[in-house]
Parts: sequence; structure tokens; C-alpha cells
Amino acid sequence: MKTQILLFCVVLSLSAQGQGCIPVRNIVGFGQFMKPEYEGLEVEQTTWVVSVNTRYSEIARSYVGSERTNLASEDERINETFIMNFGVIRILPNGWAFGMDFPIAANSRTTWQEHDPTNADKVHHTVRSFGIGDVRFTAYKWLWKTTVTHRGNIQVGLGLKLPTGDYKYQDYFYKASGKIIAPVNSTIQLGDGGTGFTTELNTYYNLTGNMSLYGNFFYLFNPRDQNGVSSIDGGGTPSQLQIETGDFVNSVPDSYTARAGLNLSIKMLTLSAGARIEGQPTYDLIGRSNGTRRAGYTISIEPGINYRVKKSILYAFVPLTAGRKTQQTVPDKLRSDIEGKYFISGGGFADYMVFVGALFKI
Repeated sequence: MKTQILLFCVVLSLSAQGQGCIPVRNIVGFGQFMKPEYEGLEVEQTTWVVSVNTRYSEIARSYVGSERTNLASEDERINETFIMNFGVIRILPNGWAFGMDFPIAANSRTTWQEHDPTNADKVHHTVRSFGIGDVRFTAYKWLWKTTVTHRGNIQVGLGLKLPTGDYKYQDYFYKASGKIIAPVNSTIQLGDGGTGFTTELNTYYNLTGNMSLYGNFFYLFNPRDQNGVSSIDGGGTPSQLQIETGDFVNSVPDSYTARAGLNLSIKMLTLSAGARIEGQPTYDLIGRSNGTRRAGYTISIEPGINYRVKKSILYAFVPLTAGRKTQQTVPDKLRSDIEGKYFISGGGFADYMVFVGALFKI
């Protein structure tokens, strides 16, 4: 009987402002898949695939461009993000598949500046967010017949991302005058407030019987310009410069991820090694790009492992950051024009990320 298993590790993520992290929204993902396997050329079977995927990262270092800032350790903003995604995929005949991804996030951000910036003792406080993220529905199609053994194949995907995550999430901030409630930094907001659509391309090519190349490419289109949520940390008042440049309300940005590398299969074990890039552009491909965003990208070396147990697959990937860079945003460019000198916002980057999950064929 033909076994057709797609390993969809939905890659989830983050966002930021100020000295926050470079945002890649928590719905950003693509299939880190196992290529179709064949035992003869029987008629294609319909099946269900259920997955549970997690992503963890900690961000405690800030950069301007590609240069690390000289902030003292007590002045760094620390972000921790843990996201668990529940995925369900319906495998249909003729290479079609339909999937839904349902993320739940638990995030925290520890700073002193966002609470009482006049505090000489630099007392740190932590704000948190927890809840459902932005849900995504996707249709997939293999370009070549999956009932015939091929040396390689390409899968394309088109999806809809809904603004189900709370993009106005609030928590308590500790001011000199007392405790207030205000929107948390966009780093740990549960959604971006935009209805978007996603495009994906997943591919593999067999070099030998146990060695193959893989590639995954993902882009999120977010046509909405701004979501109306203040980007001033801790409920502060925007400056005149922030008002003039539009740098006081959160943007709804596009995001992208791509990875490519080599798989080596040894019986039930598959080892992988590759490279990965993810980030957020200065300008959206559709719609305007005003408001506060942290444009930039990270480049990582990505080792990984998959282990098959009967109808299940266990996996782990640990991307190690090799390069990172913040890029000018629309408000940065306007500020540069107003001040007559080049300006670029800073942002935080993780040194590594951890993806762990499991897939079950039903």
C-alpha cells in the first residue's frame, strides 16, 4: 500500500519594536516535509495527518544594522516566545491536500525602560501574553503525480491567514505614579490584525537511494497598512517626531521564510543539514507599509533530525544564527529626511531557535 506522509512543521514566530526582536509572525511556516514514499504503484489513498509543533526562542541581544549595540546587560530587553501549533492535513487523491494550523502562544518580555525609564535602580518587570494566534487554512498540490515514483517533485500551496490572534493584548506596566494597563510590545502580541494570504513552495530531489535535497519557501502577504494599536511601549505619549513619521502605531507587515539543504536517511532516522533565512521586508508587496515595524532578517545554519516510529514521526530542528541585520523602515526613512542624516532602528535577534514536534498518520 502506498504511504504518503507530509511532515508539516509549521514555523511560528515573533515580532517587535524599539529594541524588540525582528518580527516573523507566529503563523509564518511551511512544510518541513517527508517526501512521498512508495511501496509499488497502487491507487492513491486518502488519509489524515495530525501534527503538534513547537517553537521556542529567547532574544536578549540588540543590533542596529548588522552591528551589535553596546548596551549593558541590564539594559537589554529580553523576549521569550513559546508557540505550539496544532495542524490537521487532509490528504486527497491526485496530489491535493488541505490543511489547517491552529497556534497557541505563551510569550513574555522583561525590561525596565518600558515601565519607569526614570528609575535609576533599573528595576525590571515582565509583561506576558497568552492565547490563540492567527489561524491559517492552506490548499496544497504536488505538480507531478504522486502515484508514480519520481526522482523529485514540487508542491505548491496557497493559504488564507485570519486575524484570530489578539493584536491588542494588554498587560500591567509599573510606572512611578502606579500600575497601569496598556498594549504589550508587538514582540509578544498574539496576532498582527491583518487578513493575509500565503504562498508556499516545497520541493525535494533524490541524489541517491538515501540522500536527497530539499527546499521550502514561504511568503505571507499582509495587505492591511496599520492595525491601529499604539507602538509606544507602556502606554506612553508619542513625540512630535514619531507623529510626523507615523512611528507610533503598529504596522501589519509581510513576512517570509526560506530553507534549503540535504537529507541523509539511515533506516528509520533522517539527518538534515541546511541553511535558513527568515525576516520581514521594508515594503509590503501589496498595500502600504506605514507604521512601526522592524524590517530585517536572520540567516541560520539549520541541523535537524527526524525519527520514524510506525505511523508517527518525531523531529527536532535547531537553527543557529549565523548572520542578522535590521533594515530601514518607512518611518526611519522619513526621520532621515527630517533630520538630514541617516537613521535606522535597532532590533533584537535570537542566537538560536528550537523546533520540536511530532506527526501522526491516522
